[in-house]
Amino acid sequence: MITTMAAPPAPVEPNSGSNGSFLRYVVMALAIAVAAVGGWSATSRFVSNEATPVGLGPMESVDQSVFAGQTGVWIEHVALLGGNGLIEIRYRILDVDKSEIVHDTELPPRIVDSDGFVIRYQRHEHSHDRVNRLGATYGEEIVNIGRTISSGDVVTVMIGGYELEGVTVQ
Repeated sequence: MITTMAAPPAPVEPNSGSNGSFLRYVVMALAIAVAAVGGWSATSRFVSNEATPVGLGPMESVDQSVFAGQTGVWIEHVALLGGNGLIEIRYRILDVDKSEIVHDTELPPRIVDSDGFVIRYQRHEHSHDRVNRLGATYGEEIVNIGRTISSGDVVTVMIGGYELEGVTVQ
């Protein structure tokens, strides 16, 4: 008796002739393109010849270099808190010795509105520990008496005898 064996099936190459392989190449090419554009965008900010903003974030339109040199603090923002009943002055310590001026009880941090009304800081139990640390950010809250200050108002921040004009309240 003669038996014949069936020939084994021909090997099939993975994804040969399928759209899956083409789609995989397209997705990979798109991923590489997105990564390249993202990398270019991130590095172009650092190698650009354009002038960089003077400040940071919402304060970028205010040149506070002189104020920071006088007081040792960089104003991060002035914002309304607590249903607009509090005004927060948030600042970063640039010079520990000069920044001691924020603890002056005779001339505490204060806000002056566009009409010249002065709202001064009221010391309370929640003040930071009175030890300024280089690079640390602190906030001082001032009671917004009569809700005098509103979001969008342009005010002057005063620390000691120094003024920073043109600060927009957030």
